[in-house]
Amino acid sequence: MTCNSNNGPDNNSGCADDGVLNNARMAELSSPAAVLEIGTSAPWVRKWSRHWVRGPVWDGFWILSALWLAPIVLLLAHGYSNLESSPLDLLYFGLTALFWIGHRLSSTYLAYCTEAYRPLLRAQPIRFVALPILITAGCFALFLPADSALPWTREERLIGLAIVDYACVTYHFAAQHFGALSLYRSRAERGSCIQTRRLDRFFALTVGGVLVFVADVLAGAVAYQDQWVDRWFPVWIVSAENEIRCGATLALFAVMAAVLFTELRTPQWSLPRILYVIGLAVMVGLALRPRSLFLFLVIWTSQHWMLATGLASQTPSAESTPTTGVLRRFLHRLNVRPWAVVLFLMALSLILLPIFEVEANRESGTYYGDRIFGALATQLRTSSWVPALLALGFATGFIHYLLDRSVYRMSDPQVRAAARGLVGNASSIPRRKLIRESALVLVFALFSVSSVHAQTQSSATGQQPPKAIYTPKPVYRPEWAKQGLIGKGVVLVTIDQQTGRVTGARMLQSTGNKQLDGAALEAYSQWRFQPGTGAQVKIPIEFAARPKPPSPKRIAPQPAILYPLLILVGFGVAVMVMRARRRA
Repeated sequence: MTCNSNNGPDNNSGCADDGVLNNARMAELSSPAAVLEIGTSAPWVRKWSRHWVRGPVWDGFWILSALWLAPIVLLLAHGYSNLESSPLDLLYFGLTALFWIGHRLSSTYLAYCTEAYRPLLRAQPIRFVALPILITAGCFALFLPADSALPWTREERLIGLAIVDYACVTYHFAAQHFGALSLYRSRAERGSCIQTRRLDRFFALTVGGVLVFVADVLAGAVAYQDQWVDRWFPVWIVSAENEIRCGATLALFAVMAAVLFTELRTPQWSLPRILYVIGLAVMVGLALRPRSLFLFLVIWTSQHWMLATGLASQTPSAESTPTTGVLRRFLHRLNVRPWAVVLFLMALSLILLPIFEVEANRESGTYYGDRIFGALATQLRTSSWVPALLALGFATGFIHYLLDRSVYRMSDPQVRAAARGLVGNASSIPRRKLIRESALVLVFALFSVSSVHAQTQSSATGQQPPKAIYTPKPVYRPEWAKQGLIGKGVVLVTIDQQTGRVTGARMLQSTGNKQLDGAALEAYSQWRFQPGTGAQVKIPIEFAARPKPPSPKRIAPQPAILYPLLILVGFGVAVMVMRARRRA
């Protein structure tokens, strides 16, 4: 399948009879996420002579970050039985503190804090004003009322909204991958190729969406999985877990091979597109391995955060100078400097971390906000502000999905004009420098693929302690409370090393009541553990007014604010050095 680079009229309806896409709608996407679809028929696209957005090094760091994140993550995790106590956790702490909240607020910043998008606020008030207000009001209306005020308790509302958010964020991630491939496709002057566009969408949604969801289900990592996924899927899926992993891995390689083969057969094939496809396949390949979902979580989320931050830093760089307003002029001086936008989003992410981490709902370990802000972060999670903070977290998340779609909707001429700092940037790179930087990115791609292959052939030294990934609670019936049935006991659980399923559970110490013992055994028989961890585990249980599953010992939070601050300082020094070299 090949496509020429003719810049004829486009039609985004996708009908085969039309032959080409309509120019006005060529870039329209169906995603609520941050995606870019840029047509080649416009004059500003024909001027692009490079396949890179800014160059191999910039693209390699911000867009193709999976290529260097994968080997670093696997290197830091090597030799550790508990990955959340390894140097990998320190790396993820730094990336989370600097990019998580900043990336979420990046599209909001573009919409409301840049001169480039100011005309859109007046021209499209429903998209940029009314809908965000409605989303915010809806989230607060769900969380602020007490349990008795609505038909559902706050916990039930939280579970329902978390499930909706999981579905949205899964599609959001997949759509961002489609947008990155579309951006590179337009750089290669193939934006009008219907077949390649369809293949990109299929690859992004299948690999970045469906296969990731399959990996989450097998690992028990879906949001409140016991409330919906486990009720829908048949029981035989659990026993066929290994076969499903193998089938999904084969599907991954088949789809990746088809995309790469098609790309290489195209006369205007794009090296950045090939590298992005490989990087995405590497990340999903890690997710499908049973060793640890934490490895995939670090790479998957960090790549997404960095891509969003990098694009947001470039988008307003060509905006016009405001004529009035001290604050507008200050923000303009910030916006025309991409490195300043990155530093601002990093600082914002660092400061707001304890506020937004209230929604994290960690079952074990130390919250990252505790490491920086200590008791302040802990008090926020136990204060009366929790409902409002949860509403704020969900509202900003849903607004993020909406505004990403709005600020990167390149089918709109006004959006293309606002984003000309990104789409109109055609900086020329000397030939030798381009070859040198491209070779560097290719080396990282080779290391990335090799590291994944090595990870599949080796396991961490020593036996990893059992780590539960699905933990339904024992049922304590209301009539037992009326009868005053209480008791403490210990359950001994035997775990299948291959699947992580519980193969046996018995009372090592009885609670003193057969009904309570039965409830404990029924619940713990359904637990699931990370494959390849311990073979047995003792679980203490106490029945009182409510069942109290064991809570893990928490390590006292240690201030670690110097780590992200040092990264900020180092980044600032690097920017100043680079600017000094350019002037020289």
